[in-house]
Amino acid sequence: MVVELEITDGAALVRYPIALVRGRRPEVADDPGHSPEARFSFDVVDLANELFGPRRSRGAAARRSELTSSSPFSGGRLDIDAARRMASVHRAISALAEACSGGSSSLNALAIRYGTDKWGGLHWYTPHYERHFADLRDEPVRLLEIGIGGYDVDGFGGGSLKMWKRYFRRGLVHGLDIYDKSFLDGTRIRTLRGDQNDPAYLTAIAEEMGPFDIVVDDGSHVGEHQLTSFHALFPHIRPGGFYVIEDLHTSYWPEYGGTDAPVRGSGTALGLLTQLLDGLHYEERGDSGGVPLPGVDDRTVALHVYRNIAFVEKGVNAEGGIPLWTKAPSQSVAAATTAR
Repeated sequence: MVVELEITDGAALVRYPIALVRGRRPEVADDPGHSPEARFSFDVVDLANELFGPRRSRGAAARRSELTSSSPFSGGRLDIDAARRMASVHRAISALAEACSGGSSSLNALAIRYGTDKWGGLHWYTPHYERHFADLRDEPVRLLEIGIGGYDVDGFGGGSLKMWKRYFRRGLVHGLDIYDKSFLDGTRIRTLRGDQNDPAYLTAIAEEMGPFDIVVDDGSHVGEHQLTSFHALFPHIRPGGFYVIEDLHTSYWPEYGGTDAPVRGSGTALGLLTQLLDGLHYEERGDSGGVPLPGVDDRTVALHVYRNIAFVEKGVNAEGGIPLWTKAPSQSVAAATTAR
């Protein structure tokens, strides 16, 4: 396959078609007219900084990327051959992106090894995960990921579960999917079959297998399902843990219960995050009277939002609020303003 590397220097532009073949060193393709599977664009200075500059704690994107391959679905069903082809394309793209970033993230490398889409091709999530999860890497974490991948195809999916198992050396990894993925069950990986839109079921598994340190929602991406899962599972996350919602872009897609209007609807993941941001400041809000939504407002201590992914950090949110007397300007401030 061919991935096009585009490098700009002001108005100057150079394109290199890079041939990527398993087991061989990357090289410039012999056929420059070959249609690329993807395209990466770098400013030459940004690329130099990525390769030779100081190592950063997280990988802020210095590139533009474009995936040009076609959909792996045919007639509403997953075409397994096309899906395998796309998975190969994603692995190649991921490896090239990692090489162009100076090898900045071990989680990137694990994503490439196990074929998860959390790095390369569709998404660029792993640097954000590593930023927030690095301190937990050697802890005996309990992680639940909603959505295992592979749809209803036997023996397909599970790349993320394998990645998490390797990253969290002492962790227990649980995966939930509406399809049977029991072929993945093994040491420190357990799969569950169920509906993320069933709050009673989610509560039952959380009571049995939790509390969790991390919950990752990479399931249906339907707004109603995302909200149901959050409200059922967030109470079962330990203090210091994270609830992660991936693929926030579906909040803009009506097919997933979203809206393309400028203001996100309350029934979407982005609408939920807006509510959580308000709830984070419940002690300062006049409309709530300092009364939190139990288990959510008083247990959300931070929101970390990146493109298409958000981390909700759990803890105790009860700092006491800003004193009410600060609402009125002090006499000295009023006098100084009048004197002007």
